[in-house]
Amino acid sequence: MVRHLVLLASLFITLNANAITIEFPEEELAKESVLPVFEGGTVAVKSRRVVTKSKFEVGPMAGFIFNEPYFSPLTYGLHLGYHLNEFHSIHLNGFLRDTSLSSDAKELDKTFAPPSGFNFAVMPAAQYLATVDYQMTPYYGKISLSKDFVMNMSMYLYGGAGVIDFDGTMKWIADLGVGQNLFFTPRFGLRVDLKFLMYQGPNYTSIAAKTQVATTTVPADQFEDQFNISPSVMIGFIVLL
Repeated sequence: MVRHLVLLASLFITLNANAITIEFPEEELAKESVLPVFEGGTVAVKSRRVVTKSKFEVGPMAGFIFNEPYFSPLTYGLHLGYHLNEFHSIHLNGFLRDTSLSSDAKELDKTFAPPSGFNFAVMPAAQYLATVDYQMTPYYGKISLSKDFVMNMSMYLYGGAGVIDFDGTMKWIADLGVGQNLFFTPRFGLRVDLKFLMYQGPNYTSIAAKTQVATTTVPADQFEDQFNISPSVMIGFIVLL
C-alpha cells in the first residue's frame, strides 16, 4: 500500500514539474562572449606589412596573348608604377612582341593561293606596345599557405591607353585589366594580370594579291583596319622602391 502511495506521489510531482515554466528577466541573461586566445599574439594578422603609399613599383613581366592567330602569342616587357596612396596609382607598361610566324600562318601560306599563299613573311607584325594606366586597389588582405608563413595580397583594377607599333606604323590602343599582387616580403612580390587589349589593327587578308608578290614588309596603312580585342595573361615580379 505504501509503495502505491509513493508511486502516486511521484507521478503527481512529475506532472506538476512539467507544467511549470521558468522565466528569467532579460537583463539577467548572460551577454558576454569569449574569443579564442592565440599563443604569441596576432600582430602578423592585424598589421599591414606592405605599405605602398609614395613608393615606386618596378619589375619584369612576360605573358601570353590568347587569340593571336598569325604570329607568336608571347610578349615580354617592363612594368613601372607609382603609388599616390594605398588606393590610387599610375602605371607605365612597355612590352615587346615575338614577331615569329605561328604554325597556323605557315599552314595558311601552304594551303591557300599556291604557291605563295598569303605570304605572312611580309605582313606588318606588332613590334611593341606601351600604355599608361590608372590603377585602383580596393582590397588588401593576407593569405597563409602554412601555419608559419603569411603572404600579403592585394587585388586591383586598371585601365588606360597607349600606342602599338606595326613595323613603323603607330596605332592607338586601350587596355582594361584586373590583377593581384602576392607579396612574399614587404618589398618583393609576384604580379598576375588578366588584361584586354583593344585596338584597330591591319586586316592581313584584305590585300592578299598584293602580299603574295611582295618581297619586303608591306606597310600597315595599306591594309584595311579591323577592330581587335586581345585577352592576355601577364605574370611578373615586382619590387617596391
